[in-house]
Amino acid sequence: MAGTTQRRVIPDDFAYNPKKLKHLKNILHNVSVALGTLSSAQSEFSKLKAPEISPDGMLGGIGYIMTVKDIKQGLINSIHLLGNLADCIADELHNPRWNVEDDKEVEDLIEEKEKVEEKVEQAPPIDQDINPDDVMTVQDVQNIVDDKKDPVRTTLASVIRRRLVAGKQL
Repeated sequence: MAGTTQRRVIPDDFAYNPKKLKHLKNILHNVSVALGTLSSAQSEFSKLKAPEISPDGMLGGIGYIMTVKDIKQGLINSIHLLGNLADCIADELHNPRWNVEDDKEVEDLIEEKEKVEEKVEQAPPIDQDINPDDVMTVQDVQNIVDDKKDPVRTTLASVIRRRLVAGKQL
């Protein structure tokens, strides 16, 4: 469990297999790369406001629909999970029983992980200033479409749509 102090009880006679160290190094590298990529995605996504990309505050299609807010929170949760995983693997590589004190590759991987974590910490925070006026329900959109039968309402619906796309208040 992340954030708690725990101690492992490892039997003294446990034989560490040095061939498995290569796998741990690869895992740490891949997790660090994934963390950097996910951080970039979160940073890019945080620049978007829901009304700019969605009339109803949701993204996706049939069967794969999520609210913009949930997507942003999911990205943050994933970043925290990967960060904790990277810390765990890095801590394991510091385990003296692996005998990697002078292993340049381990040092480089841990340095890479730390650089990625610095980049993650510098990422902009999630924009949480979504209010009910920013979100339209499916029924609201349906009403606008239904109202298009009347020329005056068609013009009004067009103006509303343009303002929503531009992120302006009605």
